[in-house]
Amino acid sequence: MAHLTAQELSDLCDAMMGRMGLELLPAIKKANREDSLEDLLSSLGMSDLLGGTTNPCEEHVLGKVIVLGASAVNVDKLRSTAKKAGFDPDRFEFHLDYNRLKHFDFGKVRDTMGYVAILAGPMPHKTPGAEEASSFLARVENNPDGYPTLIKLKAGNDLKITNNSFKHALGKLSQLEGTPAWR
Repeated sequence: MAHLTAQELSDLCDAMMGRMGLELLPAIKKANREDSLEDLLSSLGMSDLLGGTTNPCEEHVLGKVIVLGASAVNVDKLRSTAKKAGFDPDRFEFHLDYNRLKHFDFGKVRDTMGYVAILAGPMPHKTPGAEEASSFLARVENNPDGYPTLIKLKAGNDLKITNNSFKHALGKLSQLEGTPAWR
């Protein structure tokens, strides 16, 4: 590709600034997940914005794990299971009532730094925030860069929140994060 003229560079800059609001957060989240945030900021001359953070994964410590889906297991039991597995139970947000999930705005989970993972059990197919997808889970699977890591809670081949499926998901979560500091 040939070098751009000053006017073309100016036009490109204007076009980039116009899209920045929509594209910046997903790009930063992806760079953070891929441990390339420091490189991205450095290439933009903004390394100072990290404020001395040496580990890009440290940002994950602030995020929550959202647990979505109908469950016969009560919240206190799930919190206890998380605590026994070495996780801070206060970092878990539970939405386990199937009927309330019909009206839960799943869009609040998209493109947010507040959540680091979604643990998903059985839920209604048509929900707010699923947009054009057949279900919220399909939307997350089709747009992984816009959502936190998805871990399905399964018993056999079925989505089901049981104490065992939750323990299994916590094991996967622990492997994905790979750092005791995250717990």
